[in-house]
Amino acid sequence: MDTAVAVGVAAVLAVVVSADQGGGAGVAAYLWAAALGALMFWRRRYARTVLALTILGLFAYYAEGFPAIGVAVPVAAALYAAAEAGHRTTAVIGATTVLAVSVTFRLLEGQDFRYVVLYEGVGHAALMTAAIMLGELIRARRRIEALTEQHISLEAGRRLSEHKQALSRDLHDSIGHTLTVAAIHTSVAQQEARRHPEAAVAALDHVSEAVSQALDELRATVRELRADPPPSLRDVESLAETARAAGFHVRTRIEPVDEPEVSATAYRLVREAVTNALRHSDGRRIIVDVWHASDDLKVLVQDDGATVDAAEEHAGLTGLRERVAALGGHLDAGPAARGWHVSATLPLPAGRPPAVALPLPAGRPPAEARPRADGSQGSRCAPPHGELSTDATLGDALPLGGNRD
Repeated sequence: MDTAVAVGVAAVLAVVVSADQGGGAGVAAYLWAAALGALMFWRRRYARTVLALTILGLFAYYAEGFPAIGVAVPVAAALYAAAEAGHRTTAVIGATTVLAVSVTFRLLEGQDFRYVVLYEGVGHAALMTAAIMLGELIRARRRIEALTEQHISLEAGRRLSEHKQALSRDLHDSIGHTLTVAAIHTSVAQQEARRHPEAAVAALDHVSEAVSQALDELRATVRELRADPPPSLRDVESLAETARAAGFHVRTRIEPVDEPEVSATAYRLVREAVTNALRHSDGRRIIVDVWHASDDLKVLVQDDGATVDAAEEHAGLTGLRERVAALGGHLDAGPAARGWHVSATLPLPAGRPPAVALPLPAGRPPAEARPRADGSQGSRCAPPHGELSTDATLGDALPLGGNRD
């Protein structure tokens, strides 16, 4: 590109010199034109120096009495190069200097003012301005392209980071649950191997099933099979069966949700809470309660384990908080007098049709009709913090406490 510019400048000046206007077009004049063109080889690296040498060379050319070659044409390329390199002020000063010196000397020689200033001067000024503006436009375009590439790179990095976080949450939520179940049944098999071989064999069957499920979920996550339907609250019963197989008494009360994203988040919250109960709780009862309250979906998971001191929140609950916060909801988890509770409020889209509760087991009255311990009627509102709702009681209301990750 620099070679083409250099050759072009030299060729244009040579053509102008050949017109032989106002002087002798000898070999020296052509060599001078070639020298001015050769300066363009260094226009990118030394833009201001090239501009200064071009201006001095032009003045020297006229001082030698060579044919007239104009003012703007010899310096246009150098002005463009300076503006393109970011030296706009230098380019403007250079153009002003050349034009002022040229006009001054020609007027001192007695040339007509209107011809020199109003005719040729305006044309030279317009050409120089155009060269500077073109350089500025090219520089601005390159700057925009660079910023665009930077923005694309940053956006790609952000999306990759979010994708990694989503994958890590999926892996923790799904595989963590199944491997916890496998670990529990492995411990049971070790304890019962001699005394109750049948129980050990059954526990090992549960281990095999849990490990196979973990492998399936790992393959699905790694291969990012997003086309598969997301989990929903309809899958909670399988979690309950897993906990029952581990020796827990599990009670569930689930109202269906039509919004897939809310249902998937609620399911993951239940799965994490049940997994934590299997992993940490020394109790034997778990309550899972999901119900509609106005325009929100309430989720509550409680167990009756012994109280332990609260510890630092780990990846599981952190991931759940991120999921719930992404929907504009709120998550609360922590110990109370006995056991542990995980509860969340998930906003539902406006205009949600009234929910229809899942059928209750035969002989079980609806929540609104079942009396509380104090003789009052139950309701579908959220249970007070630290208590169980009457329709989901574990016998008596259980104080909550515990430590989970």
